[in-house]
Amino acid sequence: MKNVLLILPFLLTTCLCFAQEETEHQEQLSENELKINMFEILVMPAVGITYERFITNNSSWGAYGFVNFNSDEIYRSEKFELAPFYRIYFQKKKAVNNKGFYTEIFTGINLGETQFYDDGFDYYTPGDLVSQEYLGISLGMTLGYKFVNHSKHSIELFAGAGRFLNDQYISAYPRIGVSIGKRF
Repeated sequence: MKNVLLILPFLLTTCLCFAQEETEHQEQLSENELKINMFEILVMPAVGITYERFITNNSSWGAYGFVNFNSDEIYRSEKFELAPFYRIYFQKKKAVNNKGFYTEIFTGINLGETQFYDDGFDYYTPGDLVSQEYLGISLGMTLGYKFVNHSKHSIELFAGAGRFLNDQYISAYPRIGVSIGKRF
């Protein structure tokens, strides 16, 4: 009976140690993150949603989708954008799990409409207002910083730009945001 009473606390502490280790391991297994860009919701009537899939502790890939409900805005004239990206995190610690300072490269397919004055070759007469719809292919880069808390909620601040590879009136566009998200 004494042996059983001595072995029981040993088994109980061993089980608790394994349970703690499994919880920490489960915390690192978050492989996906879904974010919404609050900056675009507040500044203009638009929605920007990002899906990110973690490859390693310091790299990921994903896609950004953007829908603009009022394309008359000066900030962005695109009506729609779909942009896959690859992201690299620069971290001092080894296993920080995709947070901190990062840079990403993205490509984009953009649909939009813009208006501009076409004066032709005569600079002394006012030009005609021309409306142009476009389908643009873009390439760009973003820099940002991501904060993640213990309950797997994230806040991300970023800024970047994309440049259109095809010939059209608009040659570049900004990508600025403050996103909130959740890892799962």
